[in-house]
Amino acid sequence: MSDFRMPDVNKVILAGRLTRDPELRYLPSGMAVCKLGLAVSRFYKSKDGEKREETMFINVTTWGKTAEYTNEYLRKGRPVLVEGQLRSNDFEDKTGQKRTVIEVNAERVQQLDWGDKAGGGPSGGGGKPQPRTIEEPMPPADDDIPF
Repeated sequence: MSDFRMPDVNKVILAGRLTRDPELRYLPSGMAVCKLGLAVSRFYKSKDGEKREETMFINVTTWGKTAEYTNEYLRKGRPVLVEGQLRSNDFEDKTGQKRTVIEVNAERVQQLDWGDKAGGGPSGGGGKPQPRTIEEPMPPADDDIPF
């Protein structure tokens, strides 16, 4: 019998809308880090045929040039595509209880609309809209995030 082991894969691709404006900070090392909130909805019919919507709210972290891009061009309500990895963060809440939050550590962010209709964005009303995507490898885990 062989000792073949299937490799683990931690990859997510999400499309949704930003729930708040990006929050950009810099680590003491100078590395940019930006926090985003993403709402991802799914629509379905219940057993009785009624249309339903279920929305998940997901925290996203971007790094480096991707963080600076998201802060400069994206605003609350904008539709975006996010690719990255799931990451868990443990912390203590105000009551001293240990909590775990799952978030997406983004490798790639792409806006899905390219006009000024939702605020922000580099393209004006004229000319052809150009997709804006930036990719950057994530830095090593750093517990020194300032928020």
